[in-house]
Amino acid sequence: MALAAAGSWCRYALERTPRIDTRSVPFLLASAVSGAGLIVTGLCSLRLAPRASRLSRRALWGWALAVQLCGFLALALTSSDVFMNLCFGALSHQGHSPYAVLASSLGDSPFVAPVISERWIHAPSPYGPFFHRLASLAVAAGSGTASPWWGSFWAFKALMLACVLSALFIAARHLSASRTGAAAEVFVVLAMGPLIAWELPGQGHNDGLLILFLIAFLAAAARGRDALAVVALATGICIKYSLAPLLALYLVLVARASIRRAAVLGLLSMLILGGAIATEWHSINLRALAPIVGGDAGRHAHSLTDLVCLVLNQLGLHAAAVHAYRMLSAASMALCLGVLAWTAVRARSLTELARGYLLFLMAMFLTAPWFQPWYCAWALPLLLVEPDPRWRRFLAVYMVITVAQWAAPLDPVTTVAADVWAASQLWRLLKARSAGIVFSAQAEPVLEDPEPALAKLG
Repeated sequence: MALAAAGSWCRYALERTPRIDTRSVPFLLASAVSGAGLIVTGLCSLRLAPRASRLSRRALWGWALAVQLCGFLALALTSSDVFMNLCFGALSHQGHSPYAVLASSLGDSPFVAPVISERWIHAPSPYGPFFHRLASLAVAAGSGTASPWWGSFWAFKALMLACVLSALFIAARHLSASRTGAAAEVFVVLAMGPLIAWELPGQGHNDGLLILFLIAFLAAAARGRDALAVVALATGICIKYSLAPLLALYLVLVARASIRRAAVLGLLSMLILGGAIATEWHSINLRALAPIVGGDAGRHAHSLTDLVCLVLNQLGLHAAAVHAYRMLSAASMALCLGVLAWTAVRARSLTELARGYLLFLMAMFLTAPWFQPWYCAWALPLLLVEPDPRWRRFLAVYMVITVAQWAAPLDPVTTVAADVWAASQLWRLLKARSAGIVFSAQAEPVLEDPEPALAKLG
C-alpha cells in the first residue's frame, strides 16, 4: 500500500498539479506503479486472511493501521470525486445549498480548478443533506491553514480515515463477540485489503461514511437492537441514498415478526430523513440521481453498457448506441428490482437478508450502465454476517480484482472480463446452494438431504 501511495505522488511530482490528466504519460506511469502496489496488497491480504487467526489482535491492528495510514497518504489519482466533495463543502460553508447553487458559481475558487469535467461543476449534488454539513466542516478546518485547498483536502481525507477506523473498531468488536472462527479472516479482508484503504481514505470518496453506518447497522441488527440499526441506516441514507433499499428490506424483515414494531421503526426512520431534508427542503432535488438509474444515455462507465456504446459510437452508430443504452439499462433495472423483490419475499433472517442484498448489489455492479469500483465498498461489510466461506472468499477476490484494474487504462474491457468471471462464480455458488450445500455460522460444511445433493453434484 505504501507503493500504491508513492505512485500517486509520482504523477504530482512530474505535473505539479492536483488536477488529473488521464491522457498524460505521468498519469500512466503513476497508474502502473500504484496498480502494482494495489495488486501486491491484494495478494498479501488474500494469502493472510485464512491464516490470520495465528496472529495476535495487537499484530492485526498494527498492520491494519499501517495499511490504512499508507492509503490515507496517497494523493487523488484514480478519481477526482474528492475535488467535487470539496466544492460541495465550500458551497455549504458559504451558506448555499449544493442542490440549488452549482459548483460553477464558485468561479476561480481553488476548489473548482482540479475538477476534471465541466459536467460535474454544472450539476447539482447527488448526495444527502448530512454529507454537505460534514464536507463544510472539512472546508472550515482547511480555511484556517496557510493553504485552504490543501488544508481542506487533508481534512476531508482525515474524516474518511476516521470513519474507516471507527467502522473497523465496531466490526472488530462485533466479530470478537460473535466468536466465529472467521473473525480474523473477515477483519483482514476489511482492514488490509486494497479496496477500502485505497478508495476511501486514499482517494477521498465519501463512501467512508457509508461504510461506518452500514457496519453499525449490521452489528446492531445482529444483536437484535432494531431501533439502533434503523437509526444507523436512516442516517446513512441522509449521506448517500444508496442505502434506501436495505432499509426497506430490513423493515419488511422486522414486519414478519411484528407489523407494529416495523411501523414504529419506519416512523423513526422517516423522522430522521425528514429532519435532514427539512434543512434544505426549499432546494432539494433528485435530478443528479437520474444517470445512476439509467436516465442519461450519455452517462456510462466501467460496464458492459459502456463497452457496447463505445464500440457503436466509434462505428458512427450513435442512434444504435442510445437504443442499446436504453435496453441494457432497462434490463439492469428489471434484474435489480427482481432481486430486491425476491429477497423481500424469501428472507427470514438477517443472514438471508444480507445474502439477498449482496446479490442485489452484485446485480447492480455487473449490469448497471454507470458503475465505479469504489461502489464495491458497499458490499464488504456484509462479510460480518456471511457464514459461508466460499461466498466470503469470492467477495474478497472480487474486491482485489476490481481495484487491481487501476493498473492499466484498459477499461471497460478489463471491467467486462472481471464481470464475466464474477458472474460465473456467482452462478456456481448459487448452483451449490440449490444442490443443498450450506454452511453453518461456524463455517463448517453441512449437507442437507445429502443423497439428492450428491447426485446433483455428480
